[in-house]
Amino acid sequence: MTRVISVVSGKGGVGKTTVTSNIGTALSRQGEDVLIIDGNFSGANLAQHFGLGFSEVTFNDVLNGDAYITQAVSKHPEGVSILPASVLEFNANADQLKHSLVDFLGEKDFVFIDAAAGIGDEVEAAIEASDEVLLVSEPELPALTNCLGAKKLAEQLDREVLGLVVNGVRDEKSEVDFEDIQDLMEADIVGKVPDHRHVRESIALRKPVVSHKPQSKASLAIRNVAHRLKGNEPPERGLKVRLKSNLHDLNPF
Repeated sequence: MTRVISVVSGKGGVGKTTVTSNIGTALSRQGEDVLIIDGNFSGANLAQHFGLGFSEVTFNDVLNGDAYITQAVSKHPEGVSILPASVLEFNANADQLKHSLVDFLGEKDFVFIDAAAGIGDEVEAAIEASDEVLLVSEPELPALTNCLGAKKLAEQLDREVLGLVVNGVRDEKSEVDFEDIQDLMEADIVGKVPDHRHVRESIALRKPVVSHKPQSKASLAIRNVAHRLKGNEPPERGLKVRLKSNLHDLNPF
């Protein structure tokens, strides 16, 4: 059975696409068949996270009835299938999003829809096309309150909320405490991804951090989310692995 999960944030700039691309890659590395869809038609950038150039056929063409969905999907060397949206054309019939996924139901293990920011029509279409919703926010009050709005939209559409990935964690006093985040969001925190230069490097290199620096704390955190999405507890990591991760993050190269 294919699980269709929309990833929403309620606010731009919190690393939603970074989280989506890395979770999808981590699941693929764990043996799952994964498709990631760029559902952000007004600001598409999923393809850039995987180093893909401009596509002749995009998801916009599919939704507008100008191409078959199989023409727009490409298999990435990381193992995931990518369905990019156009970075030059901002119009797409988002209402057709759910219908377009029929060809993949039963074929893929996971389909992730990287939704647009906010709670507008594009986000609503992404949520309606999915069965489950994963929230992403930074540990700052403005981002969390906007994310809460996205969560309420998902609940209004009767979709299961899987939990919240807190991204860009710096362990600074200015950040909202994790316990307070859970109280505000009324959702489980399924991942805490640290802010680290390895993540920023991976974006610049157009490669998921779980591939660029697989032993970094950010990669381990992402892999933990992948395990939890499958209903499994993340594996226990011994002292040697934790020390190696700490040294890895301290290494300037």
